[in-house]
Amino acid sequence: MQELLQEMVETCGDQVYRLALRYTGSRAQAEDVTQETFLRAFKNLDRYDRSRPAAPWLLKIATNICRNWHRDNREVLFDSSYDYMKTTNPGPEEMYLAREGEEELLQAIGKLPQKYREVLLLKHVGELNYKEVAETLDLELSLVKNRLYRGRLMLRDLLAKGKGGSSSDE
Repeated sequence: MQELLQEMVETCGDQVYRLALRYTGSRAQAEDVTQETFLRAFKNLDRYDRSRPAAPWLLKIATNICRNWHRDNREVLFDSSYDYMKTTNPGPEEMYLAREGEEELLQAIGKLPQKYREVLLLKHVGELNYKEVAETLDLELSLVKNRLYRGRLMLRDLLAKGKGGSSSDE
């Protein structure tokens, strides 16, 4: 059992953390959510279907913990001290622009209704496919696709408003 959990931590730990970070906006809270996710997973390993991938199961646990956190806090605060740069050796200007853009994106994601924020985070941060997102959230595949489409449109509009412009149709 411990070997299975260790394998889950090694293969899915980063996904769980990234999802929690984007959901909560706080490194400390994301670490707490990640730890709680794996504690709950350990307690419920007997419920895990080993014939299925672990990521959707773990991300469902993490999403539920994040939902509870969001309900209890009613506000998403973003930790701007987190270094979102994934490139190596960026120059100062690239670092500033990337951090500014990332912060704007995080703020916009935080303004989305929960049902759209969740599917976007699971798809793009959790790196799940449509079917896995549907299974994780117990939704129909068509509803997941619809929410992703609408969530992306809302996000695009929020980002366009943040830049002082108006969104245009594609």
